Amino acid sequence: MDLQKYESELNYPVISVEKNLLDSRLLMPSYGGNAGEVTAIMTYSFQHFICHVKEIAEVLHGISIVEMKHMERLGEAITALGGYPIIAGRTYWSGSAVNYTLVTKKFLRQNILAEETAILNYERTILNLNQDCLKQLIERIIVDEEIHIKLFKELLKAI
Repeated sequence: MDLQKYESELNYPVISVEKNLLDSRLLMPSYGGNAGEVTAIMTYSFQHFICHVKEIAEVLHGISIVEMKHMERLGEAITALGGYPIIAGRTYWSGSAVNYTLVTKKFLRQNILAEETAILNYERTILNLNQDCLKQLIERIIVDEEIHIKLFKELLKAI
């Protein structure tokens, strides 16, 4: 699958960090929290499987793969900082965080809101991070999330 239309052409920054458990903890909600990358992956994967419109299902699949890349980069950063990339925010993650809406228009609207929330959470995280390469990583991820919002809005207009 060609992921070019689902993610930015920009490279991810090289993660070269000093151990810092505070920064590690700041990244955890975006990694494995209820509104984090794991939830996005699982939600878009579910929607991909249940969607009967091939073009929409393809976009959901492509975006879920990009969200996996975000999870991988965040997990690597958390580990480099000395933390453990567990799938949890304030509590352990569960499948109840997944959006199981079956109505395409409704779940596309909810996906837009989820991506907007992710961006807001990332922007708050940036304000508290201590290392520039981590801020650059989050800024790079935000660029992809903005692309996802645009794609979801285009799909919503088309139906």
